[in-house]
Amino acid sequence: MDAVWSWWSIPSTQRRVLVAHITQPPTRADQRALSDSLTCRMFADAGQMVTADDIGRTIYGKPQLRNSPLHHSISNTGSLSIGVVGPDPIGIDVEVLDRPLRLASELLKRRMFASAAEATDCLEHWTLIQAWTAKEAVLKAAGLGLGGGLANVTIAPDGAAAWLHGSRYSLYLWTQEGFSVAVAEGIRG
Repeated sequence: MDAVWSWWSIPSTQRRVLVAHITQPPTRADQRALSDSLTCRMFADAGQMVTADDIGRTIYGKPQLRNSPLHHSISNTGSLSIGVVGPDPIGIDVEVLDRPLRLASELLKRRMFASAAEATDCLEHWTLIQAWTAKEAVLKAAGLGLGGGLANVTIAPDGAAAWLHGSRYSLYLWTQEGFSVAVAEGIRG
């Protein structure tokens, strides 16, 4: 499986995310191998040598490293995989901007937002896909994944922060090459 590797800058920061494009959607085994390669490349760029043998998996299949001072997160959509590494708990999500919705948008809004007013406020600033991407990145940073409930995440109108169960997260939300990308980091203190 050949991948084209690139770095995308996180807007308004000196940081970046690693991106792997492949020519066609991967099989599950291909996706796992690509995620491992992505992890190794990200950590090498951060100065920590990691091999595929160092990578474990949570019960949910999330790649993890034990005994590392760094945190990382990976997201996949179709033939694109993206990852980020940082010193604090971190989450990333990526979705195709024109992704067809499998649920009626009203049903999806009820699942994604705590109230109709919150949905209206958020969707004045962001599309449904962008809101999903931001909320999922926060849930990943919290270590919960989608099981943590999209409706439990609130996004600031400017997209620079989000809250989950009273904890604040820095949020970077942008579009690039037809994708919605979000990175969320837990804030210490």
